[in-house]
Amino acid sequence: MDAVTVRTDNVEHARAEVGRVFCPHRLTPQAGVRDVRLRMAARRVGGVGIIDLDYGQAVRIQPGPLETFYLVQIPRSGSTMMRHAGRSVTSTPDVASVLSPYDASDMHWSAGSPHRIFYADRRAVDRELARLLGRPVDGPVRLDIGMSMTTAAARAWARGVDFLADELSQPMDTSLLDHPQVAARFEQGLIGKLLLAHRHTYSDQLAEPAGHTAPGRLVRRARALIADHHDEALTVGDVAEALRVSVRTLQDCFRRELRTTPTAYLRACRLDAVHRALRAAGPGTSVTTVALQHGFVHLGRFAGDYRVRFGESPSTTLRG
Repeated sequence: MDAVTVRTDNVEHARAEVGRVFCPHRLTPQAGVRDVRLRMAARRVGGVGIIDLDYGQAVRIQPGPLETFYLVQIPRSGSTMMRHAGRSVTSTPDVASVLSPYDASDMHWSAGSPHRIFYADRRAVDRELARLLGRPVDGPVRLDIGMSMTTAAARAWARGVDFLADELSQPMDTSLLDHPQVAARFEQGLIGKLLLAHRHTYSDQLAEPAGHTAPGRLVRRARALIADHHDEALTVGDVAEALRVSVRTLQDCFRRELRTTPTAYLRACRLDAVHRALRAAGPGTSVTTVALQHGFVHLGRFAGDYRVRFGESPSTTLRG
C-alpha cells in the first residue's frame, strides 16, 4: 500500500505535494489569505485510494483534466463550489462533487472544509463497468458532477469508503487489504457500487431489462463455477464475466430460478465451507484464518451471517 502524509503552511509546498498525489494544478488562497494550513494523508491500494485533505483556509484550486482517474470529493464540513465539464455544483457533506478524467475543473474550497476523497483509476472503472454491462465499454464514462450522499445506496457506498480508509490506515501486515486478492475484490465492490449508486453516461444501459434465453442453464453453470472457486477472491462480477453475461442478467436469472441473488448464493456457499472446515479443524485453528481463507473480508458481518445460518457462533462450532 502506498501512503503519503504532508503537513505544511507554505502555499507552494502545498501545491507541489498535492500535485504529486493528484496532478499539476493552480492553488490560490482567496482574498485576504496569505498561507494555508495543509493537512493531507493519502493512501492507495491497487486502483483505489483515500485522500483526507484539508487546506485549513479558503482556496481556489484549478486542475487540468485528470486523464487517468476519477475523484469523489466529500466535504466533512464547510462547502466547495465547483465547475466541471460545463456544469456547476455546490458541494456539502450531503452532496459530493465528482470529477471525471476528461475536463478541467475550477474549485473554491471554503475555510474549515476538510474533505475525504475517493480515488478510482480510470482503467479500473472501465473494467468494472464492463463486468456490469457484460460487454466492453465503448466510450468515455462520465459521472454526474453532483452526488447526493443521503440516499440509501450512497450511504452504503460511503460506509465502504470509510472501511477502506480505516483498513488503509492500519500498520503493515495488520490490514485485511494486505492480501492482493482481497484488495482487488474490495476495489471491484467499491467501484461497482459507485457505478450503481450514482448516475453516469451508462446508467440507462445498466437499467435496461435483463434477459437470457436459457436462465436455468446459466444458473447451473454459475453454481458450478461458484462451487469450484468460492474459496478464491471471487466476485459476482467475475462470475458474470466468465459466463459472458452482464451482472444484471446473472442477478435476474438467479432471482427467477432460485429466488435469491448471486451474492447471497456465493455467501451461503462460503458459509457452508467455513462450517465444514471448523467442524473438521484441529487444535490451534483460528476462526479468523478460516474465514479469510474462504473469502470473507468483513469479519463482523461474517460472524452475524454465520450465526443466522447455523444458530451458533463460529467459535462454538470450532470448540464442538
